[in-house]
Amino acid sequence: MSIVCHFRKVLFLALFVILSLPVVSYAKDMKDITSTDLKEVIRSNTGKIVVVTFWATWCKVCKEHLPELDTLYGKYKEKNVEIIGVSLDDKAKEVKDFVERKGITFPIFRAKDKEEMNYVYNIRKIPIIYYYKNGELEHVEEGYTDPKHIEEDLRSCMEGSRPPHKETTSTSR
Repeated sequence: MSIVCHFRKVLFLALFVILSLPVVSYAKDMKDITSTDLKEVIRSNTGKIVVVTFWATWCKVCKEHLPELDTLYGKYKEKNVEIIGVSLDDKAKEVKDFVERKGITFPIFRAKDKEEMNYVYNIRKIPIIYYYKNGELEHVEEGYTDPKHIEEDLRSCMEGSRPPHKETTSTSR
């Protein structure tokens, strides 16, 4: 048997194995989370930038926002950045279906105690993004944020500098 023929068989087998593997998805593993649990998740990610976004499937802007965040997650997850989504939806099935359909790969949770979550995280508008470094709040962005601006905010947190000013409804703490 020639080397080319052997190579083709190995390549075909490798392709078959890869295509047979399950698609990576957090939707199947989605869990409810309380505000207390979320604080612990943020604190436990020491040495990382943790980005937490609150969103909902009924929010049109959020539906655009999550796939953009997922792209950034793919780019930065190997650079000590963790992105976490917290859905404010009532129905878990709607969240799971949306996450599966859009192929979101970063961890998604559903708020178990929405009222407390809104109070503790001062959620007035969604989507809203919180940036934490070593468990400490660095920056907050409310409403739709351009992916380029989110990336600038991530780099600022990584470098330890102040985030760039955003003209819309931005708040810093």
